[in-house]
Amino acid sequence: MFGQIQESSGAGNSVQDSLGNVVSQDRNSPGRTTFNYLPERVVIRDLKQTTSSSLAEMLKGRVSGLYNQTPTGEPGAYQNMLIRGIRSPQFNNKDIINNQAAIFVNGIPVPYESNFAYDIQRYDFNRIGPAIDYGNSIDFGSIKSIEIIKDPVRLAELGPLAVNGAIWITTVEPTSGRTQFSVNSYFGMGSKPIVTPINADYESQFRNTFYERYATQEEIEKTPNYLKDKNSEVYYGPSNWRDLYYSNPISYNVDFNLSGGNQRANFTFYAGHTKNGSTADETQLKRYNVLFGIKMLPFTWLKASSYINARKLDRNRNKNIRDRLSEMDYIPDLSSPISPNKAAYGNMLNVYDELGLDDNNTNFIQGRLDIVADILRNLQFSTSFMLDYQEGNRNLFYPKALMDGVNYMSAYNGYTQRYVFSNKLKYNKVLAAGHDFYATVGSDYSEDLYRYLYSRVYNGPSDYIRKNIVSGQNEELTGNSALTTYRWNNRERFHLHSLYGQFEYVYQKKLSLKAILRSDGASTVQPDSRWLFSPAARIEYDLSKDLNSNEAFKLSYGFSRIGKPNFSSKFATGPQYQSDLGWQENPSVFSYYGYATLSRGYSFGWVGYDLKWAYADRHQVNVKKSFLQNRLNFDLSVYREDTKNQITLVPIAQEYGYAGQFLNGLTVRNEGIDFSVQADIVRQKEADKGFGWVSYLSTNLNRNKVSALPSGLQEIENGGHLIKVGKPIDSFWLYENDGIFNSASDVPVNPQTNLPLSYRGNAFSVGDAKWVDQNADYSITEDDKVLKGRFTPYFYGGFQNAFRYNKFTLDVSLAFSLGNKALNKRASNFYNFIDGARQNDMGSVREIFQWQQEIETANYPIYNVWSSTMPYQVNQDLFLEDASYLKLRSVSLGYDLASAFPKKARIKKSIIYLTANNLFTLTKFSGNDPEMVNFNGVYDGYGLPITQSLIAGFRLDF
Repeated sequence: MFGQIQESSGAGNSVQDSLGNVVSQDRNSPGRTTFNYLPERVVIRDLKQTTSSSLAEMLKGRVSGLYNQTPTGEPGAYQNMLIRGIRSPQFNNKDIINNQAAIFVNGIPVPYESNFAYDIQRYDFNRIGPAIDYGNSIDFGSIKSIEIIKDPVRLAELGPLAVNGAIWITTVEPTSGRTQFSVNSYFGMGSKPIVTPINADYESQFRNTFYERYATQEEIEKTPNYLKDKNSEVYYGPSNWRDLYYSNPISYNVDFNLSGGNQRANFTFYAGHTKNGSTADETQLKRYNVLFGIKMLPFTWLKASSYINARKLDRNRNKNIRDRLSEMDYIPDLSSPISPNKAAYGNMLNVYDELGLDDNNTNFIQGRLDIVADILRNLQFSTSFMLDYQEGNRNLFYPKALMDGVNYMSAYNGYTQRYVFSNKLKYNKVLAAGHDFYATVGSDYSEDLYRYLYSRVYNGPSDYIRKNIVSGQNEELTGNSALTTYRWNNRERFHLHSLYGQFEYVYQKKLSLKAILRSDGASTVQPDSRWLFSPAARIEYDLSKDLNSNEAFKLSYGFSRIGKPNFSSKFATGPQYQSDLGWQENPSVFSYYGYATLSRGYSFGWVGYDLKWAYADRHQVNVKKSFLQNRLNFDLSVYREDTKNQITLVPIAQEYGYAGQFLNGLTVRNEGIDFSVQADIVRQKEADKGFGWVSYLSTNLNRNKVSALPSGLQEIENGGHLIKVGKPIDSFWLYENDGIFNSASDVPVNPQTNLPLSYRGNAFSVGDAKWVDQNADYSITEDDKVLKGRFTPYFYGGFQNAFRYNKFTLDVSLAFSLGNKALNKRASNFYNFIDGARQNDMGSVREIFQWQQEIETANYPIYNVWSSTMPYQVNQDLFLEDASYLKLRSVSLGYDLASAFPKKARIKKSIIYLTANNLFTLTKFSGNDPEMVNFNGVYDGYGLPITQSLIAGFRLDF
């Protein structure tokens, strides 16, 4: 049995029958056959036959227009799904909420965690709390179908929550008739990666090239202590840490589904448990899931249904030092890195395991209740109540032995809650023969609540008190005045109310005209602009009717305007600013008595009047055509999307003391082509007999650019990033590297001042990087940076092949990405060893897995690392690399044993399968994996590898 991902670039609200076939029936109007064409079906390996713990990983390369960002292979970590491009600046982790596609599970819009918790963090490598991505909570065994919604009018029907595109997930549903039962289980093992360990001898030889060429005696004497003693076993001994860090993890799954009933009442029950292990650092994710649904028809005119789904996730996180220090907001002496020696590293792990604590768990509960009443023959009323609740907890403790004699504990409890109350009145009318009219008016109201409680405690009395039990004054615990405690308690609310009307006219089932008029009001918009009028319209024509052909040939054009919600209430309350009363860049360290004179750098910026809704205008032309008796199916969409009037921070004079002023006016355009083709290259003559071959290619060609900025500005610089009209929103802002100054005569001299080319007042000399002086003023400044490359691809997609021979199946899945760039900060940090040691910051943290050879040293010139021009700083195109790739994501072999069982066993399917995941990657990228790039396009090398695995499993359907 193969699952389907239904990809909709058109308007059809499709469902599947009990056999998994797509039928043209409106999800919201049972019994009414619509004109709208069928969404394309993507035949893939059944969703149950994978060890992927993430929805984003599962969908990668399988759907045109959907691009997934995967900074790490650690189970449970955040990932990002972009549909048809990036629409807002994405400079750091908290920005991804503005670009993520919405997820709907059984019609329930899933709330993402609010990003407001980042406001109390100095570093945003990981957000506080268990930080589990919602897509990791979805049990693939419970999924019946997935539909990727990109069509402008379909998205307009869903409203502002779907402004970035939507992923519509339908789980197993109640069925009538004979009781059905299925069970699925697999067991698999990951393969630890092959790496080349190094020790201090390798690093010493690498540095000697610089010392011999540029170092003075004084600089040689400042060689780090851990590199001086070549007899030290700790750093110069065997680099045998690998087997303590990498392993062959176990993954497994077991789930079952029971459904049955009659035409008046039926049900479904599902339960599953999954464990996904990673090859690195003993990280893993365990998931427990229970689902129950019921449908009832107490009267012929009244229908009722309910659904509830409860899930629990436990996460074992990595032991990275950087993540540990960023959580503590504390930097110890980093001059001596962690040792590559197995004994030394093992001692650290023993302390961590014996005295440390890092409990991460998240609970999810989701439910809905629907009542549908037929008031008149053509008039139907429906009401729905939907709820999604997520609660995360993390208890953390680091002992003194790991933290320079200062232990640390923290406790986090946070929850996200959304409820939706929806009412609809539908009217269907046959005006005359061949003339049908449909109308719907309705109201949706949703309310979100985001809240967290968080506390930190430093310098506790004992490494054996590992829970944060502090209450009241510090002395109540120990009487120790050295104990330092910080607490945060915050909440955020978001209310959305929508009123709408939908009207559709169908002529002879070949011409369809549809219009949507809606008005959306949000609590996070200022009162004088709280409501936004959002129209949408589509015209669609079925040419196959005129051609008397049974092959699909449909054309459509659609337009919509959809409000882009802002989930922060700060913009709705009028003139304000925020001061953290903290020292620069550190909101956790408070200034002396909180005087504003010491805290003038207002971190959030100025919020004034007249801030309005942002919105997206979408246009799409779609052509859907079949050939050769529907054996060859094409789907082509040409689209343009303008996300307008977005709020952005505009720099102002520093004398005001604010980080900037928030203004409307940022517009980003995405335009491109979605193209997919499915071909039955060889059709089986009969089911499960002979040879068959089906191929599916999905592609997207996308480009984006900034169309406008607030107040008519042409460019805005913000935190080391540049947003410029006419350029992509995800471009890198870099110096152009033109080699090296090999001699003093190579350095240009200003003929008017006789001064050499300089960088921040420091003259260039031999061994310095040669950066292009773009404005020819003999001074390298930020004015000489240029926008280059993009971290989202120009062209991406996937290629799936399904082969059948009798009862054997072989599925092969590939994914590719072309044109995306990555900034290799890992290489920059490796070469910039002098400045890194001086700064003693998070960039200086070396993890155990960085004692492996991964930098292509032949790619970089030998600069003078002691130069005041900082020649190895990351913001230059020397470190900009092509991150395009082609990946063989999975190969799966299966066989159906059903015919081997007697008929009285009533076994419909008995599949045994063997699946290999993440087999190989073709790329020019010099890092470990071109996918493991941060959300802003920077590769820092801290992500855990994506696991290669082999699983064996079975599935029985009764």
